[in-house]
Amino acid sequence: MNNSAALPDRRLTQRHKLRIPLQLHIWGADGPEHRAESIDLSGRGALLETDLPLRVGSAVELQLELPEEITGQPTTEWRCRGRVVRVVQCVPPSRHLRVGVHFNSLYMSR
Repeated sequence: MNNSAALPDRRLTQRHKLRIPLQLHIWGADGPEHRAESIDLSGRGALLETDLPLRVGSAVELQLELPEEITGQPTTEWRCRGRVVRVVQCVPPSRHLRVGVHFNSLYMSR
């Protein structure tokens, strides 16, 4: 058996490699919003880069402007609530983490 054969992508929604600045907030916390940047986005989640020390299971809210190529509408501001499902230290090591977020809800904020 050849282990180098490419496995099919089993994702349910298309992933877009887009670096978009966004605001990140720990849902339910009284703390400030933090800056972060998307690495890629889909309709079900996002991979972010942030210096906020998050843990798997953390509830978060993201606020960002999604481009038309994702929403099918002119660029609009969206809020996305979800849970952190993955946390990885950036390479080379830095203060930044790569954080995977699975969305529970998405809604247009204006």
